[in-house]
Amino acid sequence: NDENNYFSIENVVFVKQKSFNKLILNKLKNYIDSDNKIKKFSLNIDIAVNKSVKSKNKQGNPEIYSMNIVLNLNVFENNISKSNVKFNENFEYSNQSNKFNLKQYENNIQTNLLNKISEDIIKHLYAL
Repeated sequence: NDENNYFSIENVVFVKQKSFNKLILNKLKNYIDSDNKIKKFSLNIDIAVNKSVKSKNKQGNPEIYSMNIVLNLNVFENNISKSNVKFNENFEYSNQSNKFNLKQYENNIQTNLLNKISEDIIKHLYAL
């Protein structure tokens, strides 16, 4: 299968140190430092996670939130920029009275959105 020999990731640099960087690294780990690949990429990743209120009830309390994740990816091959692409994922969800449950739910949403972006990164690298 030629797909397995196509590329490897030599280096991943995150612009900001965030706890969820590990999640992205974990998704990319099968591609990191593999020998005998046709292309060897270095990645520069900048992630921004934004949570905003989409609507409020009559009392002015949040009813619906929106989580937006923007990931900027710079891909280098032999120190030459090969691509600069932005991935954007969005999810709207209802507020919950239990703040612990809300936080857990938001963590799950964030994980799901980052997993989707990780898959998009891998597809993008295959396309280069």
